Amino acid sequence: MTSLLPDGIGIRMMRSSDMLQVRALHTKLLPVAYPAAFFVQLLIQPQRMCLIATYDGKVIAFASATMETRHSTPGPLGSSGDQTGGGALRVTLLTLGVSPEFRRQGIARRLVHEIVQRLRSSCGAPCHESPPASSLSESDSTDAVIISAEVARNNSSGQSFYSHLGMQRQLEVDKSGFGSKAHTCMVLGVMRTIPVS
Repeated sequence: MTSLLPDGIGIRMMRSSDMLQVRALHTKLLPVAYPAAFFVQLLIQPQRMCLIATYDGKVIAFASATMETRHSTPGPLGSSGDQTGGGALRVTLLTLGVSPEFRRQGIARRLVHEIVQRLRSSCGAPCHESPPASSLSESDSTDAVIISAEVARNNSSGQSFYSHLGMQRQLEVDKSGFGSKAHTCMVLGVMRTIPVS
């Protein structure tokens, strides 16, 4: 189900030597200024990751995410009454962006799928508590990942993109976090990953 990338575009993990280009692209594409420490954490914290897409040696896109195996904040899919992923691996997309000249080529979709798969694989086995057997099929219990992202309310193309990935806008919940919650909304969904052999 992984889409092919256009010729000349590759995806790999961000290296320390990429940090200046990645920070510059974040600044160009996103309305929030991320401090240097954010990018350092992506390099050194095992539960965080940043993938980049490159073309001709230049960073043209990025996706950063963090994972957790237990929910610290209840939500529609993580609430105690929900049977689809109370203890499943959760991946939160932190940032996602593609240079304008490379958009609509499947790069963002590929980055999201690949970062979820790589985080899922990096956590080892087993990487989550199994939900009740009655709630999921056998394959679902091993490869379902809850994925969430914060997106600007006025970013209709971003909301549409996440909708195409099966992520739905959530009811507003007051909580503290990075950025202004008054200008953003949360999208949430479940993504299936391919078990790594």
